[in-house]
Amino acid sequence: MRAIALAFYVFLSLTLLLIPAFLFYQNAFIGRIYPGVKVLNLDLSGLSLSEAKLVLEKEFSGYRGYDLSLTFGEKRWELSAGEAGAIIDAEETAQLAYSVGREGPFLERLKAQAKALIRGITLRPAVKIDRGRTLTILNRIATELNRPSRDGSLKLGPDLSVLEVTPQDGLEVDLEGTLKRIEEKIASMQPGEVEVDVKVLPASVAETSSARAKAEEALRSPLILRFQDRSFGVDPATIASWLKFRQVPTSDSRTRIEIDVDEEAVEAFLQKLAAIINREPRDARFDFDPTTGKLIPIVYSQEGYSLKIEEATEAIRKALIQGQKELELPVEIIKPAVATEDAPKLGIKELVAVGTTVFKGSSPGRVQNIKVASARFHGIVVPPGEIFSFGKYLGPVTAAEGYEESLIIWGEATIPDVGGGICQVSSTLFRAAFWGGYEIVERHPHAFRVRWYEPPLGMDATVYIPWADFKFRNDTPYYILIESEVDEEKGTLTFRFYSTPTGRTVEMEGPFTSNVVPHGPPEYRPDPTLPKGVVKQVEWPVDGVDVEIRRIVREGERIIRRDTFFSRYKPWRAVFLVGTRE
Repeated sequence: MRAIALAFYVFLSLTLLLIPAFLFYQNAFIGRIYPGVKVLNLDLSGLSLSEAKLVLEKEFSGYRGYDLSLTFGEKRWELSAGEAGAIIDAEETAQLAYSVGREGPFLERLKAQAKALIRGITLRPAVKIDRGRTLTILNRIATELNRPSRDGSLKLGPDLSVLEVTPQDGLEVDLEGTLKRIEEKIASMQPGEVEVDVKVLPASVAETSSARAKAEEALRSPLILRFQDRSFGVDPATIASWLKFRQVPTSDSRTRIEIDVDEEAVEAFLQKLAAIINREPRDARFDFDPTTGKLIPIVYSQEGYSLKIEEATEAIRKALIQGQKELELPVEIIKPAVATEDAPKLGIKELVAVGTTVFKGSSPGRVQNIKVASARFHGIVVPPGEIFSFGKYLGPVTAAEGYEESLIIWGEATIPDVGGGICQVSSTLFRAAFWGGYEIVERHPHAFRVRWYEPPLGMDATVYIPWADFKFRNDTPYYILIESEVDEEKGTLTFRFYSTPTGRTVEMEGPFTSNVVPHGPPEYRPDPTLPKGVVKQVEWPVDGVDVEIRRIVREGERIIRRDTFFSRYKPWRAVFLVGTRE
């Protein structure tokens, strides 16, 4: 009995001693980490949450952690956990340390506190992943590992041989899968290897024998392109630059290689060939023999050609695929509007209109230009309904074409230039079309009056191709033959129109003048090329004036056309050159 009483006394005494100690211990660590709690080797005993967070941030600011190896086959990439994107979460780690001895039932909390105090508790830090940093590393690895799949195919060697392309599977790093593996490894807080997750992109194996045979046949010899009696060879090297190979799915879920042709490359070749083949049709030109009433050819007609690029491209494609070595090029034959053999059918029977202007007194250069330009229009036949364009037939106005320098109107003066006098030709043609009663489509008066085109005033037509043209329409059902004649002795240019008479008569009213603007005083220009004291007149004065000419065209008693041709001429003053040469 005494023993029981003694034991009870001892228990009571210890209880009375431990309770105050326990209460003191608990009170001492309110809001602080219990003693003996460590994170790795860092002792956090007695620190508040905020203090522990600061200590952890300082300790792990340059966290590298343990070593990791990313592997794929024999390739290895060594890096630390920190380089792989591991980051210590100081706030969460401090919370883990603080929660030791504060979670679970009362006795569990006491046991945890006692364990920490007596034996110590070491925690792993809370780790999270900087995914951006990890993905940067993985993308760098992917550039080394990734490769596209290469399907089985054919290619052309430098010696024009046809070579097999061995199929090869492609590789592609699975970024998300590898990232997940790294996260799991870092979470384990253990060094080691992480295998890079790589997807295999399977290549297809294709049947190539048929395409290979066709390609070898296409390259065996040149391809001959024919047109009429001409032939053009396409050498194997050029053919090789056109060939390409493509995959075609088959019914058994496999693929086969087929030969094909680069149509753009073929079209580029044909564009150059078209420059050789293509030509414009040439109309026949004639002289009218007034004694027989027949047309005598002076220029024979010629068919035009136009290579059909699109059709030719398709024909070449088929020829190469089918092993054909020659083909006839598709070329459009363009008939001339006026064929030589059609002369008896043109209905050109007699003279129907004449236009004449006088150039007597012109310089030799101007006469030469009138002769060259007027010859461009001799023998032209204008079909019914067609618009005659002066610019279409004139051609280049250059010294190489036989033109010489003569005065032309340029701005407010006359200057020497190649081709001066061509407007004499267009003005004469205008007069012939005017008196023939044809529809005048485009006509421009000169800016100033020119004595070569008077009288009558207002019957000139200036041209400056391509900005100013002279055009008329053959508005009759009959062909018109144009002939030109230059009489150097008389100083006249005449255009004659031959056709079938329509019974047209033409009346002219005018010219009616108005708005006369007197010319200004003479201008004297120093000229160092003339001796001193010599005065030479180069421009003659003429007043400015508005001119209106009216035309009435009848067929029998019926008026078919009334036209008004308006011209406004600026005043032109006399110009004298005054010699200054000593």
